[in-house]
Amino acid sequence: MPVVEGKEIRASVPAKVILFGEHFVVYGKRALAAAINRRLAVQVSSREKRGYHIKIEDIPTFGLELDLEVGNDEKRKVRPYKDYGTAAKALGYVRSSIEYLEERYGIGNEGVEIEIKSEIPLSAGLGSSAATCVATIAALKAYFGVKGDVEGIRSDAHNIEKIVQGAASPIDTAISTYGGYVLVERNEVKRLHLAELDLIVGCVGSIPLSMDTTKASELGLKTKTIVEGVKNRRAIFTSIFDPIFDAADELTARAIQAMEDNDLVNVGALMNINHGLLDAIGVVPRRLSELVKIAQDLGALGAKVTGAGGLDEMGGVGSVLVLPGESGDRIKAAMAIADALVMDVKTGGEGLKITHPTSP
Repeated sequence: MPVVEGKEIRASVPAKVILFGEHFVVYGKRALAAAINRRLAVQVSSREKRGYHIKIEDIPTFGLELDLEVGNDEKRKVRPYKDYGTAAKALGYVRSSIEYLEERYGIGNEGVEIEIKSEIPLSAGLGSSAATCVATIAALKAYFGVKGDVEGIRSDAHNIEKIVQGAASPIDTAISTYGGYVLVERNEVKRLHLAELDLIVGCVGSIPLSMDTTKASELGLKTKTIVEGVKNRRAIFTSIFDPIFDAADELTARAIQAMEDNDLVNVGALMNINHGLLDAIGVVPRRLSELVKIAQDLGALGAKVTGAGGLDEMGGVGSVLVLPGESGDRIKAAMAIADALVMDVKTGGEGLKITHPTSP
């Protein structure tokens, strides 16, 4: 596909938090997610050399540059020019996105620069994988002139997540694409219009700059491992787990009503209950539990694990979500002392944005 020399495309998408219902949504229960004002951007431009040059900057993990080329074999797989070992695995979503678009839409005959910048910590339950897929797909489709709508971008990105992970909820790619709030029930996605919330996110054990790429790659398996653990425990304790799952479903419905009524006291109370249910099914590691307790003890209206949760044996990597009430500054200071990466966030923000930086 020919492109205009000097053309640049930039696609940016939001991070996400799951406010209510994580894990339970896997079993057909309701879950509510929201976009937050932390974003990931992918910029695509031309270069003289054939293939792809990928540069990752500013991600709260590690910086990396990598050359990829489109093969000439039947399947036209994208491969590194050099053997970058486990560093290449860290770019699995980008490589899979390129391969998918090459095979489905025939892109990849040009030299392409791909630059990724992100404010989203990796392996922290904030949707970094989906954000990478959506922004990469959107930028490359726009750059190569592939026609289609926003829903097509979301669908393609969801397919990439399934290719890489084996299975994936539609909730993350929906939030990355559309922003705002999304309710998922029995794999059906519904966009909701709810008021903005001011929250605190605390990330514990997010991959540091010094972490070697082997460990980073292992953490990519975290979500699958945690979900399988819940499945195994439910199989053993079905009569105990099923009422917990039903309670979580009702809790999400009550939380949406409380948000519609602007009843922050009950929103916070339901966050605390949701955290207790997650703890009961075994997805709250010690470090995240301590952060939630800090926030609650200092007067937060509510606090809970968000996303997949974590495992002590994998470093307790994950995030907590806090509705601070009047105690925000004290909570943030205490969480920082506990070695968390602390962020103020607003929910319900804008979804995918595609711009042309070089346009007059």
